[in-house]
Amino acid sequence: MSNVKIRKPATWLLVAALAVFSLAAVACADTAADEKVTNEDTPAIGAPSGVVGNVSSGGSQGTSSGSNQVIAAGYDSAAIAPIPIGAPVGYGQAFNSAIGTINSGIWVTGQGTIEIPADVAQVSIGVESRETTVSAARQNAADAMESVMDAIKDNGVSEDDIVTTNFNIYPQTIWVEVSDSLGRHSEPRITGYTVSNTVQVTVRDIDNLSPVVDTAASAGGDLIRINSIQFTVDDSSAYGEVIRQHAAADALAKADVYARAMGVTLGPLVYLTEISSSVPMAYGARMAEMAAMDGAFKSTPISSGDVNLSVTVQAVFAIGG
Repeated sequence: MSNVKIRKPATWLLVAALAVFSLAAVACADTAADEKVTNEDTPAIGAPSGVVGNVSSGGSQGTSSGSNQVIAAGYDSAAIAPIPIGAPVGYGQAFNSAIGTINSGIWVTGQGTIEIPADVAQVSIGVESRETTVSAARQNAADAMESVMDAIKDNGVSEDDIVTTNFNIYPQTIWVEVSDSLGRHSEPRITGYTVSNTVQVTVRDIDNLSPVVDTAASAGGDLIRINSIQFTVDDSSAYGEVIRQHAAADALAKADVYARAMGVTLGPLVYLTEISSSVPMAYGARMAEMAAMDGAFKSTPISSGDVNLSVTVQAVFAIGG
């Protein structure tokens, strides 16, 4: 009897445990089914926010009723219509702000040029000495340049108008063939040194230019070098207003021609800038190296000629109609 009492409770406990497991299995199956239904109703990844319902094969999204369709950018059509190529200015605000009036109007350049007689000459004068040692070459060049500068000053040129522009000391070399442990080859050998000294002389009295050149050549002897002569004007600003008026008138005349040729009316000036202004040098013929001359020699003939002064402007005029 005692054995029967003990086994009955154990049997009932086993039956209860099986029942609990069965209920749990049924609950899990219902939950999975619910999740499957929910996932089917969820819009596809990448679909626009706020679109409800299934995504059709064509890419359109509709409501649950299917009567209304919402089109999103990147699917069937763009949310904002693109501006067509060649659309006129003002088609869209973005297009209008990008184009604006950057290239509107009539753009021209005008140039004004005048020729005036040169009143200043700039002469490049130098000396060059070659010796076997640096000290000897430098000494000879220094003595020659001192004589040249004294002669120039004696002809009325101010010391402030004599400026050193170049000074060089460099070796003179020859190539010789030698034999050593490396074999036969050529190598440079220094045979002497050259010292050169160059000054730029500004002659403000054109009529005095020939005497300055002649006395400098005599004072420098065989070491003298006359490199070049340039002609210009001392004060170009005195002609600035006239040149700029010519440049502006030239720009206006060109713009008027274009307007009439295109059948429109020339509007007011909207932009003007000066591109460049120059006082080019009028170069004299390059003079050969001049050695010491005999006591009776003719003055060097030098012709100054005219100098061109120019100004270039860029102007933009509106189109009146």
